[in-house]
Amino acid sequence: MSTQFISTLLLPGLLFLIMLGMGMTLTFDDFKRVGTDPKGIIVGLGSQLIVLPIIAFLLAIILHLPTYLAVGLMIIAASPGGATSNLYSHLSKGDTALSISLTAFSSLITIFTIPFIVNYSLYYFGIPGKEMQLPILKTIYNIFRLTALPTFIGMLIHIKFPDFSKKSESVLKWLSGGFIVLALWGMLTLLGKQGSIWHYVLSAGPSVILLNIVTLVAGWGVASIFKLDLKRRITISIEAGLQNGVMGMTIASAPALLGNAEFAVSSGVYGLVMCISGIFIIYYGNRKL
Repeated sequence: MSTQFISTLLLPGLLFLIMLGMGMTLTFDDFKRVGTDPKGIIVGLGSQLIVLPIIAFLLAIILHLPTYLAVGLMIIAASPGGATSNLYSHLSKGDTALSISLTAFSSLITIFTIPFIVNYSLYYFGIPGKEMQLPILKTIYNIFRLTALPTFIGMLIHIKFPDFSKKSESVLKWLSGGFIVLALWGMLTLLGKQGSIWHYVLSAGPSVILLNIVTLVAGWGVASIFKLDLKRRITISIEAGLQNGVMGMTIASAPALLGNAEFAVSSGVYGLVMCISGIFIIYYGNRKL
């Protein structure tokens, strides 16, 4: 399988399908929830969009990460909640409705925040003399067509064919998991063409594990400070700690965006780590609720 096929077609295509599937589980009422549960939405989005990037930035500085890992960590931190976070929230007996709303909002908002966060990361952690920047408007357009567009298409399918969408919901969630596994395999193949896969995985492991653990705890802590109930604390912890790794890999490796497979390492390893931490959250939720 060629490098060009993986970065140009496979990863963007899988991201499109994952977001399409997510859209088929959404309705416009999910966006109205900001009026019925403003505290949950605001605390959740604040944890995802503000606390998470700050934690990633501080970890990159404290750990003295090389450029490709520091920027990669910021890419995953800038990405929205993962499509499977709704499944984890459901299995852990969290507030699934809140999870769906947070994923929907963050997927739309990050279209505009990702270019600025990633560009600042490239500037701050970049190698002198090797400047690299994401073109703002082009990046917004590319992220829109890979995330918001399929989400809206999925929502329209849900509206036009509600029975089909409802029957397909559980299948779509597990398919999303399969697509994520396929995307991880594609990324590992991509890295294998550049050098030792294990070198990349082991070098990214410590920072990614720390990011995952710290953000899960931070999400829980912020929700606790605002006195949210246990179900919403579990959900906000998941939304802060389980990000869209496929989007991170696509932003890093797609030629239309950064086009650098090394920047995708953190997102790829993060995808593996969050599957393990997700199992512990499910276990905890089922014991406490």
